[in-house]
Amino acid sequence: MFKTTVFKKLSVLAISCLVWTFPLGNGSAVAQQNSEAIENSFNVVQFHKLSLQKLIAVSRQDDFSKPEELELSPLSQVEENIARDLNSHWAWPEHTLEMIDSYSPFLFRTKKSQDLSEVKILLDVNAKGRVSGFEVVGNVDKGTKERLDHMIRKLPNCKPVPGYSIYSPERFELTINK
Repeated sequence: MFKTTVFKKLSVLAISCLVWTFPLGNGSAVAQQNSEAIENSFNVVQFHKLSLQKLIAVSRQDDFSKPEELELSPLSQVEENIARDLNSHWAWPEHTLEMIDSYSPFLFRTKKSQDLSEVKILLDVNAKGRVSGFEVVGNVDKGTKERLDHMIRKLPNCKPVPGYSIYSPERFELTINK
């Protein structure tokens, strides 16, 4: 009797696992109840104290570049992974995240900025791959905004990922934690 009860419970568990799972693109299966958490983690790259997330493509119909207008070069494996993880046709150069992370002590060095736990910035990349603007989400003091401006001016241009027919502007959210 004990063996029958255990067998029935295991059978129900196995059937419920089959019913409640679905395949992902990489061949693994994840429970549907966890699918929301996984969906929200797409398009995000984590690196030490920061995260980079693609938000939306910000473009007009006439605001794009063709591959012939850009300098296409082979990407490193890290750059390809970043572009794929962000689901973007722009690849941030390999050292960019390390560079941004190294600015963290510089950004949070004053008394006012030490009260912040994180800073969120919206970065606009234009159709040529250059950072064309930024917007700070939330309230920061003037000095922190000036230090962010200095850091953003030092950012390298994004590289176009080969294989796309057009390259349009995109917006990224950069979160830097203290």
